[in-house]
Amino acid sequence: MAQETPRNCPFAPHGDGSEFNRPAGRLGWFLRSWFIVNSVLTGFLALCWLLLRTGSKPSRFAYPCQQAAFSAASLAFAAPLLSALVAARRGLVQGMRTPSGVAAAMAGLLITLGMWGHSSRADDLRSGGMTAPLDYQAQVFRVTDCPQQPSGDRFVGLDNLLTLMGSQGLKFYRSASSSALAGPAGIIAGNDVVVVKINYQWDERGGTNTDLLRGLIRAIVDHPDTFTGQVVVAENAQFNSVNNFDRPANNAEDHSLSPHDVVVGFQTLGYNVSHSDWTSIRYNSVGEYSEGDTDDGYIVYDYDAQLSGRVSYPKFQTDDGTFISLRDGIWNAGTFTYDRDRLKFINLPVLKSHHATYGVTGCVKHYMGVATRELSTNSHNAIGNGLLGALIGEIRPADLNILDCIWVNANPNSGPWTSYDDATRLDQLVASTDPVATDIWAATEILIPAFLDNGFYPPWPYPDATPDDPGSAFRIYLDNSMGHILNAGFTVTNDLGQIEAFTWDGVQELAVFTDGFESGDTQHWSTTVS
Repeated sequence: MAQETPRNCPFAPHGDGSEFNRPAGRLGWFLRSWFIVNSVLTGFLALCWLLLRTGSKPSRFAYPCQQAAFSAASLAFAAPLLSALVAARRGLVQGMRTPSGVAAAMAGLLITLGMWGHSSRADDLRSGGMTAPLDYQAQVFRVTDCPQQPSGDRFVGLDNLLTLMGSQGLKFYRSASSSALAGPAGIIAGNDVVVVKINYQWDERGGTNTDLLRGLIRAIVDHPDTFTGQVVVAENAQFNSVNNFDRPANNAEDHSLSPHDVVVGFQTLGYNVSHSDWTSIRYNSVGEYSEGDTDDGYIVYDYDAQLSGRVSYPKFQTDDGTFISLRDGIWNAGTFTYDRDRLKFINLPVLKSHHATYGVTGCVKHYMGVATRELSTNSHNAIGNGLLGALIGEIRPADLNILDCIWVNANPNSGPWTSYDDATRLDQLVASTDPVATDIWAATEILIPAFLDNGFYPPWPYPDATPDDPGSAFRIYLDNSMGHILNAGFTVTNDLGQIEAFTWDGVQELAVFTDGFESGDTQHWSTTVS
């Protein structure tokens, strides 16, 4: 008696069933069934893993492991639908007309469409569904060939950078008198309180160059209207002590030159310069001055499920008794008011590989030294979800970002700590008021070329710094941060087509602090639209 064809199998062969009596027919049916069952089982397991790892955060679809699982699940669950289409094309639709065949095809269709929809939503969430206005152009300024030796307190590369900025209308000094570096719309007024956020979590080349820091403070206190304000050097080194900003192994030509030495040097000259250790207050949850709380510590927001963390920022008293809220400004207890306009924030990070977690440290990642990891904030883990962008949106972007590219970590297999021996000397500086544009441009034009020059070629290990891959660790946190900054009402961009870069080759010193530099002088600087 001939074996009956199993009509309840959606992929059963068709005919009179006699092919099952032939060894080749039975083997072919077995192999097809084995392939389909194992494919669907593999896809089901990949889907389970994908849902478990992604949870309610579609942005995690961008992670390479999730993308691999997504591909496996998509292929597996698309198989029933694909089989139906192939069968229909061949006219072999009898098995697909059965209830189980239709159900399998529909299930494959729904699951596949659902996963693609969830993946598309992840792309939207990465930037908050927002982009910069089409007519927005971010300005990025770079100087190369910075002289290696400081000139007294001055850092010539920084002086060139400020003059290059001024030539394009971004004046460093706010003053009623106009000059190459000053104008009514300038950044620093003569009576401002200027907070300079450095990187001092790491010693050797992992921290901000202290020759550069000294040059920046010198530029501030040399305000043409006479500087009557104050400068505060600040950092939260999280799990590392800043040792009163006075370690022996610093990032400078003279390794012993610490931020503390720089601060004391200006104090002896009579300037109101100090440092503030936010590391020591990272466990203190406090209220704002306007709420009657004058203690130093951190304002901590409620838990944000989208961020998987809590935004936090410091409030603190300086050495001369000034009360500062990094969000609201300078507190006047007598009038019970804040002055936000006189508080200026300069972000002074180091460009480097961050192979430990996020691919690149730049302007945005540097805000991890503004937030606290304590007080149940989950700050570091939430960087990938854009928490630092949300922080920037709350306290508003820095008035100026100066990216230290004198020494960089140009090894995709290491970082963020960088030893003297492992650092690569580039002698470059980059500045902009747009932290996102600075990071995407500097990673593309400086860090990745330095990788290649050092013999490191793609594909690089994950977490990686690849700036043109939206799934890289760097782009995931940068794009998510951008979305939160845009949502807060500040314009930033990760589109290289919206970035105009001005480069000074640094071969000759610019006419610093004079009116002699003309924007039409193109002998040593060039304008490029990235």
